[in-house]
Amino acid sequence: TPVHIRNAGHEAAHTLRIVGVVLSFHIAGMYALAPLMGWLTDRFGRRPVIVLGVALLLAACAVAGSAGQSSTRLTTGLMVLGLGWSATTVAGSTLLTESIPLELRASAQGLSDLIMGLAGALAGAVSGAIVQASGYPTLTLFAALATAPAIALLLYPRLRDVLRETP
Repeated sequence: TPVHIRNAGHEAAHTLRIVGVVLSFHIAGMYALAPLMGWLTDRFGRRPVIVLGVALLLAACAVAGSAGQSSTRLTTGLMVLGLGWSATTVAGSTLLTESIPLELRASAQGLSDLIMGLAGALAGAVSGAIVQASGYPTLTLFAALATAPAIALLLYPRLRDVLRETP
């Protein structure tokens, strides 16, 4: 995102302000409503909140990817991205810890956090190169496509049931 904002042609000080605001809203989306995501996870279930999170991630890709040089639209897209991350992370972590025996929970959650951190670092490094080479809309398209495994995993139980019912 900072590479995309820098490429808009603003002066350095203005670019820095825009980056600060955009990333502040993104981080707020990630953490400010985490308690709400926890409540939704307990109230409606893990999978429905993960589905909500994936839908928010896809919406964020559409909004941010079509933002062009609109700082407001980009900020909105990245805040929605943060909300999607929060929903999937809170509900996914809950689902993970509930499916692991008590004595293995801390290790499993630690491994999950490590993998998520490494994936985030790799994605951050690769994303700058993608934006520089092909533009921000291409990056958001790749990000949207990256949700395909999550969608498949969420749909698999229903798909399995449909296949069993088919003669």
